[in-house]
Amino acid sequence: MSARRVLVTGASSGIGRALAEEAARLGWATILVGRVGPRLEEVARGLPGTGHEVLVADLSVPEGIGIVASAIRRTADAVDVVVNAAGMGTTAPFPLDSAEAERIMLDVNVRAVLELSQVAAEVMRVRGSGAIVNVSSTAAFWSAGTYAASKAWVLVATQGLANQCRPHGVRVMALVPGFTRTEFHQRSGTDASGVRPWMWLDAAGVAREAFASLAAGKDVCIPGRQYRLLVGMVRHLPPRGRAAVLRRLAPLAPVQTDA
Repeated sequence: MSARRVLVTGASSGIGRALAEEAARLGWATILVGRVGPRLEEVARGLPGTGHEVLVADLSVPEGIGIVASAIRRTADAVDVVVNAAGMGTTAPFPLDSAEAERIMLDVNVRAVLELSQVAAEVMRVRGSGAIVNVSSTAAFWSAGTYAASKAWVLVATQGLANQCRPHGVRVMALVPGFTRTEFHQRSGTDASGVRPWMWLDAAGVAREAFASLAAGKDVCIPGRQYRLLVGMVRHLPPRGRAAVLRRLAPLAPVQTDA
């Protein structure tokens, strides 16, 4: 692929940060999007190359989404690749968490992806080039609840967007990682110690597979041979069967506190 500038949301940590670092390693200038300016600045200082930018925006509110949309619409220093990697979970399963927590999660996981993908597609279709990567999760295949539902939405919507954009020279790909060693489970108050060791992925490895798959023209990238095999094995099972496999291989529980 030939790209000059890549915008990555959720770039201050986890898979988003790894994707930004891999983009910079490949020689692309990056626009790092996140809520906390100092963390973004720290990531930017560690990136190879030049031309990197920091864009502070909270994607749980319309104003934050608007800030990023404006950056994508810029004609000067055009964005060639948009990566929607920002995402979050809740600390309790639905309906045990607050309605506000559920709304915030859906705004980040779904609404921001919807609006920023649409803006990127509009700009890139006119230009006749570009790429969009939306980060889903293997939870879309075998989990239940609102987080899994949000990631299933990302997967299905991205596949549809790929079909619409392909004739216009725009590549669209869903990145579907499994359990990855990041801050995600800690932030959502989830004890993931029961996950089988062989199921854990490295964020840098996920990022490398993502950009290699994008360059190869794939619509969906499932990093890790183990996950490609697992998804192929369980995707045709009924929902309870898929959930049973996940509980056996990767039991999750709320973090126990002394309170």
